[in-house]
Amino acid sequence: MSSVRRVLVTTLATLTFVTLLITPSSPGAQAGAQASAQAPRTVQDGVYSDAQASRGQTLYAQRCTGCHGPALAGASAPALTGDLFTNKFRMEPLSALFIQIRYAMPPKAEANAQLTSEQAADLVAHVLKSNGFPAGKTDFPPADATNSPIGWPAGRGVGASSAPSPSWYSPTGNLAQLMRGVFFHNSNLIFSIQELEAKDLPPQPPSTRPDGLTTFDWGLMAYTGWPAVENATTALADASALLMLPGTRCENGRAAPITEPDWIKFTDQMISVARRSYRLAQTKDKEALSKFTLDLSNACNACHRVYRDVGGRGGAGNTSARCMHR
Repeated sequence: MSSVRRVLVTTLATLTFVTLLITPSSPGAQAGAQASAQAPRTVQDGVYSDAQASRGQTLYAQRCTGCHGPALAGASAPALTGDLFTNKFRMEPLSALFIQIRYAMPPKAEANAQLTSEQAADLVAHVLKSNGFPAGKTDFPPADATNSPIGWPAGRGVGASSAPSPSWYSPTGNLAQLMRGVFFHNSNLIFSIQELEAKDLPPQPPSTRPDGLTTFDWGLMAYTGWPAVENATTALADASALLMLPGTRCENGRAAPITEPDWIKFTDQMISVARRSYRLAQTKDKEALSKFTLDLSNACNACHRVYRDVGGRGGAGNTSARCMHR
């Protein structure tokens, strides 16, 4: 028994010694090691090299200055430096900037004009350096850059705390995407009250569809009748405030004219009309809302005539003059 006991003691002592070798000497050291292992990298940690930024600078001069300006300060396209730029991307990892450059720049590029992953990574490096983020010893890797977990520093950027709160939040899409995603189908649902009873809104998909309801169809039918009409009117009213969001761009890259008096007037008019539509929907008076849809149509057309349709601006393929004051 004594020999067995000695073996057990020796074994336990050895295990204790090994444990001490691989375990931090104090709880504080252990916590520090865990924090170091878990802390995500940010653009403050030197995630690109100076050589890569230099390549990106050369490429930027060749491909990007016409829209974003030689100093990245913006021209027909938004600035790539400053608080508005960093605030736009602060809620996403660095991969978002890479994806935007790699797959969406230049806008509507032909297949042979699209940037490669290596070029996009070089441009990311140039943008980071231009914004004062430090260089490291290795390149920002283009391989699997769409899944890069590298983040931005916490907060809203220098000076953002003293700026008006709407400037903290930058739009994700352009004005055309906002119109197509929110205004188009919600206004059309309201217009449909002229033709259908509220209980039939939104209309059911055709029974001839062989595959039945899609998830999208099901989502449309989850809220029906007057609640669906109310939802559409409130969506128009509250989304109209996004028309005044700083940084909003037209589909052609031009800044939305949010300081123009008539743009402000048209936005106010849309909010007022949408709210009135909401009140009429609350009364469940089909005839009253049907008549009022003319006011909704007029509110849409007032802005369209000035900023979308005048001077041949209409049509899906003719967007060059949109967002310009007549």
